[in-house]
Amino acid sequence: VLRDYVTRTGQGKVTVAPFEVELTADSAVQPDVLVLLADRTHQLTPERLLGPPSLVVEVVSYSSKRTDRLQKRRLYQEEGVPEYWIVDVDARRVERWTPRDEAPEVLSERLVWCPSPRAPALEVDLVALFERVWG
Repeated sequence: VLRDYVTRTGQGKVTVAPFEVELTADSAVQPDVLVLLADRTHQLTPERLLGPPSLVVEVVSYSSKRTDRLQKRRLYQEEGVPEYWIVDVDARRVERWTPRDEAPEVLSERLVWCPSPRAPALEVDLVALFERVWG
């Protein structure tokens, strides 16, 4: 869904794991999905992304819940990632974080993302998306 939207609107690039993001000299992560809008493409090298992406998406699993919700979330907030989505497929919801949030916006029906005023917003029917996931 993200790749289709970003490609169709000419916003930038979508990359899926494994791909390293070096946020600082001593911290690197490999998000499940990252979006790099056009204004940040200069940060991209063939080996890694240097600096924060425009959007990070992590799909939580039993073993990654704590890391995604605490350690990675704090790191992404501290390093200025504009939006961080934690997708909980089992709970059928998305937690949306921004750098200043103390609690996530929890979405279970509809997600709207508008990274640029020059492009239409991405609207995701989460109920339909999770139905496709669960088949």
